[in-house]
Amino acid sequence: MHSRALSVSPAPAVAVRATDIVKRYGGVTALNGVSLTVTEGEVFGIIGPNGAGKSTLFDILCGITKPTSGAIEVLGRDVGHMAPHAVARTGVARTFQRTAVFADATVFENLRYGRHASFRHGVLGRIVGSSSCRADEQAFQERAREVLALTGLDGDRDRRAGVLAYGVQRRLAVGVALMADPKILFLDEPAAGMNGRETADFIALIRAVAPGRTILIVEHDMAVIRELCGRALVVVDGRPVVIDEPQHVLRHPEVITAYLGADDE
Repeated sequence: MHSRALSVSPAPAVAVRATDIVKRYGGVTALNGVSLTVTEGEVFGIIGPNGAGKSTLFDILCGITKPTSGAIEVLGRDVGHMAPHAVARTGVARTFQRTAVFADATVFENLRYGRHASFRHGVLGRIVGSSSCRADEQAFQERAREVLALTGLDGDRDRRAGVLAYGVQRRLAVGVALMADPKILFLDEPAAGMNGRETADFIALIRAVAPGRTILIVEHDMAVIRELCGRALVVVDGRPVVIDEPQHVLRHPEVITAYLGADDE
């Protein structure tokens, strides 16, 4: 009788790992011993009441803020002491709580700003029309068409961003982040201020862009977390409370207590 070897699937690769993160501002401890592991392809949420420290954690994970102690790895690289632009070059992009688009520029021009860091040519190359300039422009045009279609902004291509509805501007902000085709996308309060229709459209957009990349979301709208995230971390008073599936997280006794009477940020 022949024995049959059991096939074992390899463990998913780690996209983001934080270990014992501490952040102090003078005598104030904003984060105290936060650890998390997010695997490649996961949509992961970070939630907590006002002042919990989740925005600080988010900025540390993105490389914008440096921790007082602890370790951060992104795609296998220690980024704890890397400059934000260097972290971005590892394959990271993010959106911000405030809608960060150029109001006086068109949708298409905003997308160009999102691709700028990928251009290999300089000013002289643009003037003389170098081969690298032409290649960069072709790559930009192709990516812009893809992103316009993905975000549903085809019809708004030549409109100024400032005249777009709020929810459409939020989609444009995601589109700008997608121009670099990031491996990891950080979304900071992406549904803040949206009405029900805009939120539903935004959830559909994130589902469309999720395949092939890792997404981390800080969000107050629990409907967004439930709809999009496989797991979520709850931070309360700068410390981690629980990491689990959203339906279990939201029933955790300490989470319920923390949210009673909590105001949205």
